[in-house]
Amino acid sequence: MKNLIGYRTFYRYLENIWDAEEHDYLGGLLGGMSLLADGSTADPAYESDWDKAVSESDNQNDSYKIGINFLRDWLAIGYIEEIGQILSDMESNKRLDLWQKAVQDIQMNNDDPNFRLM
Repeated sequence: MKNLIGYRTFYRYLENIWDAEEHDYLGGLLGGMSLLADGSTADPAYESDWDKAVSESDNQNDSYKIGINFLRDWLAIGYIEEIGQILSDMESNKRLDLWQKAVQDIQMNNDDPNFRLM
């Protein structure tokens, strides 16, 4: 996977939104994006979608913009209002506090993007 740290940061950002708001469809997205023990995503499509978003980015280290590309591509397949709102918020730089929390969590290795059954 390209830019694994960026992927983990974006995943953590979505988790922070989930923790704050618990959108049903976001829970499904996080499940598919979860990492398995071998480092692949629970749904293989998400890894290739992420890699595509990284490749489309001007700066392959800018996780925030890569996340925007990822959501744009993902929503092009089929629009889901909750995910569309997250994209809109990212494009207008809302919820940056949740992004900064995600960045800090990754820097401190306080995330767990691994798939787990609840």
